[in-house]
Amino acid sequence: MTGPSAILAALALSFVVPVNVIDGHDERGALTVLAPSLGLSPDEVARIRSVSGHVACAGPMLTIGSGALFLTGGQVLTAAHVLYANGVREAHCSFRLQQPGTQWIELKMDAGSMRMGAAYPKPGSNDDWAILTLTQPIVGADPFPSAATPPKVGDRLIALSAHPVGMDAVPLDEPVVEGCAVRRVPVSTAATTFYRTDCDASAGSSGGMQLYRGADGALVFRGIVISTGPDTPALRGAPYNEKLGSVTTALGTGAAILAAGRALAGQ
Repeated sequence: MTGPSAILAALALSFVVPVNVIDGHDERGALTVLAPSLGLSPDEVARIRSVSGHVACAGPMLTIGSGALFLTGGQVLTAAHVLYANGVREAHCSFRLQQPGTQWIELKMDAGSMRMGAAYPKPGSNDDWAILTLTQPIVGADPFPSAATPPKVGDRLIALSAHPVGMDAVPLDEPVVEGCAVRRVPVSTAATTFYRTDCDASAGSSGGMQLYRGADGALVFRGIVISTGPDTPALRGAPYNEKLGSVTTALGTGAAILAAGRALAGQ
């Protein structure tokens, strides 16, 4: 499970999972195409492609998701449920940057080489995060720093994902991107903070990095996608509505995840 064929096989199995389109049409597309409209410079595009990528796992079955380097070139942050199939943790997982010519790198799956929100994290919950160590660190990588401030309503996001369902026109080695926004920030009683967005999402989006441009103009790592609503034909493209499922939820890279990442990296 170290080549593109495994990803393609996993994608084929995932097409039964719907696309959740919020507020109009699906606004996702190739990073290199949409970058100018999102205010991304060529250097920022290159930096995104040097940290964002695919997460693919094999064990009981194939699972796919998105992820990004976190704090160092040696560890990846993703949604924890990507590592599980039918409640069983996958035996092997790998990560690949979305740049031409990059290779799959195995992720260490032993307990000492990862940190998770819980031993058995519930998908879409405050515990749905995992930081894993790469068997080979990516030299020269420059991960985006974790956001120092909490999310707030109206924050503009740059949502990345590896190769989610519905994005066949985008090459496997190019990130999918969309501009979207934070719509609500519920009060969290857990150690982590989650927030609701109007970002379009589908199978494969989980674990995707969301960036935010701060007041100083610098991009920071705001959070990761952990869940989205169902595809109901009558609601496809309907306005944002949490009760009806026209919503995508993300988990912030706040104090708890940041501390776990630093501890894992030995910082």
